[in-house]
Amino acid sequence: MTKQTKATAIGFCAILLWSSIVGLIKEVSHSFGATAGAALIYTVASIFLLFTMKWVPLSKFSKKYLIFGGLLMVSYELCLALSIGYSTNSRQAIEVGMINYLWPTFAMVGTILLPIKKQTG
Repeated sequence: MTKQTKATAIGFCAILLWSSIVGLIKEVSHSFGATAGAALIYTVASIFLLFTMKWVPLSKFSKKYLIFGGLLMVSYELCLALSIGYSTNSRQAIEVGMINYLWPTFAMVGTILLPIKKQTG
């Protein structure tokens, strides 16, 4: 398997998993509970990541990036997984998923509407 084929296959799997994340979290949470289900999903995802990608030493990243990026990512994923896991029915889970995918829209609207400060120098 060439590098390009492997990268395409990984990208295709990522799109499939990303598009089914709401249903996956809901089903796993139904079977294992909201917190154990979230832990199980991210543990399995980490194992897949280790098998498909080469390990990059953490020393190649700045500490500031690792701390703040890690905190933000873990907070976001926990909020998403727990909000879907604690939803009482499928409709609520879909609503949470729809709200989750609005953040790129809000980021673009904020970028367009917020005034840009011009630097003088």
